[in-house]
Amino acid sequence: MKISTPEKQGIPSKALEQFVDKLKEQKIPVHSILVARHGYMVLEAYYQPYGKNKLHRMFSETKSYVSLGIGLLVSDGLIHLDDKICQYFPEYLPGTVHPWLEEMTIKDMLQMETCHNMTTYRKTSTTENWVGSFFQTLPTHRPGQIFMYDTSASHTLCALVEKLTGQKLLDFLKDRALRQIGFSEESYIMEDPFGVSMGGSGLMAKPTDMLKVGLMLLNGGKHPDDYGKENGRQIYPKEYLDQALRFQTPTAMGSLRDWGYGFQFWKMPRDSFAMIGMGSQDTMCFPEQDMVISLTADTQGIPNGSDMILNLIQTEIFEQLSDQPLRELEETDQKVWKDKIENLALSALEDWGGENVAEMINGKDYKFYVNKESFYRMRLCIGTNQTGVLEYENERGTHQILFGMGNNLVGMFPEYHQLCASSGAWCSRDTFYVYCQLIDESVASVHFKLVFTEDGTMTVLMRKTEETRFDEFQGVYTAVWC
Repeated sequence: MKISTPEKQGIPSKALEQFVDKLKEQKIPVHSILVARHGYMVLEAYYQPYGKNKLHRMFSETKSYVSLGIGLLVSDGLIHLDDKICQYFPEYLPGTVHPWLEEMTIKDMLQMETCHNMTTYRKTSTTENWVGSFFQTLPTHRPGQIFMYDTSASHTLCALVEKLTGQKLLDFLKDRALRQIGFSEESYIMEDPFGVSMGGSGLMAKPTDMLKVGLMLLNGGKHPDDYGKENGRQIYPKEYLDQALRFQTPTAMGSLRDWGYGFQFWKMPRDSFAMIGMGSQDTMCFPEQDMVISLTADTQGIPNGSDMILNLIQTEIFEQLSDQPLRELEETDQKVWKDKIENLALSALEDWGGENVAEMINGKDYKFYVNKESFYRMRLCIGTNQTGVLEYENERGTHQILFGMGNNLVGMFPEYHQLCASSGAWCSRDTFYVYCQLIDESVASVHFKLVFTEDGTMTVLMRKTEETRFDEFQGVYTAVWC
């Protein structure tokens, strides 16, 4: 990938710095920021413990890769957009096929205009066939009429690609296009319980992978290194992209032309388009500014988190752009900016600074009243080396969450075998908070708020933002000194 200074591409480094600062000021838990203009990457920033070579869960950005797989099948003449999906999966059809299901086309599914009003499979089910559910769930309306976000449509289209090619979706895309642009070999898509790639949400990839694909898309399917060249190497069929990236259907009740959906791509104002995943995994392509911005984060639980990021892109970056190269930073200023980017890290809880009841509660066991999640006991241990341990006991044994004080400590979340970065802090005299940021195939957070009283009780509020797991960490529990 071609690299440049921001100034050479008409972007003040100060604008990028202000963007980074505003994200922190608004408490957006960012994991990485990559920015490219005119085909050159001008910013590559990672928040430790994230880094250049760490795979990240991209959630619904995966849907756009399903679209790319479908586009290659169309280009090869193996399928047509007006084909009825039922003809490819006779093994899943019910005895009597509902006419609305029977008339649904591949194009309907790409546009999220299926005959279902929600995803048909249960994400937590290990026994129900995810693809089969798409055909065996009773339709709610006629297809091709209205936009309804249906992840099972993406999953079924992924199954179609894998059925017709005999390859996993990502392997097929790597062989045909992605490997040519340097997409990471170690990337993969998680699978459903029946071995089909999770086409709706399972992509594990590097942020640089996403930026390269964004540049390829903005370049009309040509190699990112040939950005802007009329005779550049055509990596992906432009004919399909012209349809996939075009406005196909409105996504809201109104019919505002600037917002909508293409073929598993989101449309934004001024002909911009994006691959968007839950929690602000976003690769956004802006033709007017000739820019691609790829960002990973965890805004689950933050109302309008993605909108906040988009607003900052507009005010802190777009409004500062120039059509001409700018004067380069002085060497000293370049070093300051470089050091700042290299020392970014996930936010950690900060202590409130006042006195607390640590001496009273440290290392003491609290026994829970009977509860539905079978939590038996909890203990908070705060060490003298800026680390601590939250220990809990349930019906499966004793488990520990290690955390830093004023910093994140990376460890494995108990029982789930998911990496997490955890911090703890006193947020008032009698209240201690533990914040676990999941940084694995699960990208979310688990929160513990412990409130202590002088008479020996502890009330614990647990909250999780993870979509399908960690359910026991959701509720309020009371315990007393043993």
